[in-house]
Amino acid sequence: MSMWLTMLKKDIWMLKNQWLGFLGGAVIVTALVLSAHSLGIVDAARTAVAVGVVLTGSLLVVFPAQLYRGMNQEIKGSAALWLQTPKSGWAMYGSKLISSLIASLLYFVISYFLALALFHSVNITHSLPPVHYQTQTHGNANEILMTQHGTPLNVGPVYLSVLAAQIPRILFFAMTFLFCFGLYLSLWLALIYLSVRAVKSQFKKLSWLVGLGVVLVATWGLGGLKSTALYAQAFGWGRVAVLDLFPSDVRTLLARHLIGTIVIGHFVFDAIIGVVLFSVTGLITDRYLEV
Repeated sequence: MSMWLTMLKKDIWMLKNQWLGFLGGAVIVTALVLSAHSLGIVDAARTAVAVGVVLTGSLLVVFPAQLYRGMNQEIKGSAALWLQTPKSGWAMYGSKLISSLIASLLYFVISYFLALALFHSVNITHSLPPVHYQTQTHGNANEILMTQHGTPLNVGPVYLSVLAAQIPRILFFAMTFLFCFGLYLSLWLALIYLSVRAVKSQFKKLSWLVGLGVVLVATWGLGGLKSTALYAQAFGWGRVAVLDLFPSDVRTLLARHLIGTIVIGHFVFDAIIGVVLFSVTGLITDRYLEV
């Protein structure tokens, strides 16, 4: 086994307790909610939907949490050993990324099926909030609150059945987007973290200014670049309507809620930025990070 694979195996082992905690917590909570729903406990349907949404949204933070935990443990616990290995900074940082990616992909697969089980366990018509109407009687200030337990959101049963059938596809697209955004966010967070660590001995208490500078580049700098005509011309290609991701026979029914377009060129630009971030972070690890 090569030294890099040994390093990767060690990084995966370091993250074992964290991703087992993520998975264990998700499985236990899902099992409790499904059990409550099967027993008919009050509001279990809406709880199932809420937990499913939380599981879906957790993909945004799982990858950053894994990467930060691995790097923080290494630098604070065994920085001398880590930084004095014959491997380059890119190899060491890449090992952290790959180990976090493996753990996060495992969480993605399991949480997808858990969220799917939660969404399929409830009747979507009953899980959405009912429509409320308020009227006021003439002659006095007493308000009468009437609840109509009909179809919410003014949509019919045909639309709801179509929406329920598309839940696996919608869930997969949503979780994939959140996962990729979490990966992109992780690259920026890693650059901020290592940049601040690299200048800590020189700038002392002002080292956070370097992190602030990276944040400004990530927000104000890239935001300004993306608003230029040059960016629109270079990366504004490959527009795909969101509805094109669904079967043709259901597009009309979904059209009122699924609007907008996906621009493939924007994803290509983000991928290029990701490669640049990886290169710069590896360079910092290799040449400027101190024990």
